[in-house]
Amino acid sequence: MDLENNQGSHARHFRRVAPAWTLFVVGLCGVLAGGLLVYFILVNGNRLADPGDLLEEELPPAKERQTPLQPPKDDLAIVEVVDRVMPAVVAVNSYVPGSYFGRNVLVQSGSGSGAVISKDGYIVTNQHVIDDAAQIMVVTSDSRSFEATVVGEDRLTDLALLKIEQSGLTSIVLGNSEDVRVGETVLAAGNPLGYLKHTVTRGIVSALEREVRAAQSQYAYTYIQTDAVINPGNSGGPLVNLRGEVVGINSAKISGAEGIGLAIPANTVKRVTSDLKKDGRVRRPQLGILIQNLSAYTGDPTDQGVYISKVDSGSPAAKGGLKAGDVITAVGKKEVRYIAQLFDALLSYYPGDKIELTIERNGHSRTVTVVPEEAKTEQ
Repeated sequence: MDLENNQGSHARHFRRVAPAWTLFVVGLCGVLAGGLLVYFILVNGNRLADPGDLLEEELPPAKERQTPLQPPKDDLAIVEVVDRVMPAVVAVNSYVPGSYFGRNVLVQSGSGSGAVISKDGYIVTNQHVIDDAAQIMVVTSDSRSFEATVVGEDRLTDLALLKIEQSGLTSIVLGNSEDVRVGETVLAAGNPLGYLKHTVTRGIVSALEREVRAAQSQYAYTYIQTDAVINPGNSGGPLVNLRGEVVGINSAKISGAEGIGLAIPANTVKRVTSDLKKDGRVRRPQLGILIQNLSAYTGDPTDQGVYISKVDSGSPAAKGGLKAGDVITAVGKKEVRYIAQLFDALLSYYPGDKIELTIERNGHSRTVTVVPEEAKTEQ
């Protein structure tokens, strides 16, 4: 009891004798301390509620962030290829004679794409892009326009070689299409619809050695199938792998279907453009035979090989010992399962070369050697 009373007595005494200014200072300190506490809670509460502040700690300093962020590694590879390839992609516009208010003029009849394959101005495109053109204009990636001359054209492979009088151009490399694998990433570059300049689409190689027959001809060649988007105007543009090499020249798409584009293999392009540059025509070997796929002859889709229906008298085939009813199964070391593969293989030879053919006759395999003549140009 005494202790409690003494404490009470001292407290009452303190309250009575404390000066007014002391009470004011104590109150002010309390207000300031409370304000600081509220500010701390609000500010730090907001920081904890803002995820951007948390991310800021993970980013590099502001000075280092001035450099644009790089795309992912896979995308960066594509960006680098596009940077190298697109300067070599051109627009190809063809013109034919027409009339405008009674005046004779040239009117645009078609548009497509092309690829510069040498720095001195040689350009490959599709033959159907420049077919029957009276004038051909090429527009480069830097918007310069040049009139092009036709060095040569080949309807059977749908390829044409053009030349513009300009040097120092950015060119593109023709790769080895035999190295192409199904599933690899490819890019289709060109000018779809004739006005969407320098468009690139991405896809994969969907299939190889698709048989495509030349119109009104027994000739057929194999094409690369891709799901990279190809539209009118893309014809003649390059199909490029991630090494920046041309693996094909885009030529067509299957109408009524999505994601089925076709490109002429680079090895075919190399042979044809080489002949066109040197001779103005493709120097094809001719055997002198009439052929069809064995599967078409027998009606069995599993049968493989090229069936010889007829051998021309006095032809290289007759001189080499080929007969009607023989089935060609290989040219050199290349297996032949259908006509397009046969013509692909023959395109590796020139007239006068010795060609070794493996044939099946009466159930037995044998080898014959044929020395072909030069085929007459089909136009």
